[in-house]
Amino acid sequence: MIVFKEQKDINKKKWDACISNSSSPSIFVYSWYLDIVCTNWGALVLGDYDAVFPLAPKIKYKIHYLYQPFFTRYFGVFSKSEIRSNITADFFNAIPPQFKYIEFCLQEEINFKSAAFVLLEKKFQLLDLNQKYETIQKNFSDNSRRNVKKAIKAGLKIQPDISPDKIVNLFKITKGNELEIFNLDDYKILIALMNKCNDLNKGQSIAVYDGDQLCAAAFFMFNGNRFTFLKSGVTNEGKSKGAMHLLFDYFIRVNAEKKYQLDFGGSSVENVARFYKNFGAKDCVYLQVKQNNLPKIVQWVKSLKKKI
Repeated sequence: MIVFKEQKDINKKKWDACISNSSSPSIFVYSWYLDIVCTNWGALVLGDYDAVFPLAPKIKYKIHYLYQPFFTRYFGVFSKSEIRSNITADFFNAIPPQFKYIEFCLQEEINFKSAAFVLLEKKFQLLDLNQKYETIQKNFSDNSRRNVKKAIKAGLKIQPDISPDKIVNLFKITKGNELEIFNLDDYKILIALMNKCNDLNKGQSIAVYDGDQLCAAAFFMFNGNRFTFLKSGVTNEGKSKGAMHLLFDYFIRVNAEKKYQLDFGGSSVENVARFYKNFGAKDCVYLQVKQNNLPKIVQWVKSLKKKI
């Protein structure tokens, strides 16, 4: 039987054991990760945590809905045994009817079809690191190789390990302010997430310096056989000198010939995806699911706001 549980009722030891023993133990859905990015998360649980399905609920204007929190890519079914073709549908059918609006994503191995949901394909980019560096480097684009050489010629230097505060501040001043989607609490969450990853030996950071000036920095998370690129920042001067190309080249070089994958964090935005694919990464597809059961009057008001 599948039941809905609030965070306070979830046995986190059993939860994390289920995630660890699943076929795709994503870092996004461990209890410690969810505790940071979504303090009121809940879940659908099958049996004695034989399979689980994390959910992120919110309430706005007395309307209950489910969403995808910042700094996560997807949720979905995580099971100790092989995922049956119909189990995803079973979990969706078990979502409490109080949730009138649903919009979140499913991990890439889930193949879900339903006329009750709008399904949208999204992409992220993945690179196999279990090859010699020279082999991987041959698949870099000409532009990437040129930018790595440019960065070296400009005298940029790599420094492993940099504090989360510095990475987030660099991201904030170089990119975050442009996006206008993150608030102060989101930046605090991001710092807390990086610190927790470091505490659990699941984080790796890299900085690039131009003399004494920090010009690029990035944070990677590690779980199982996968590194996931979380966030970065780069100055305009760093961009012009190829700082991010040098950073990724360094990361790939030190982790080559290991049984790991580099998950570039994912983007369906073409120019961002192209940057990642210039290092030889390949597209992977996952699904975003949407369902709108809002009252008609609310749907009408939302449609008016989109037109204004």
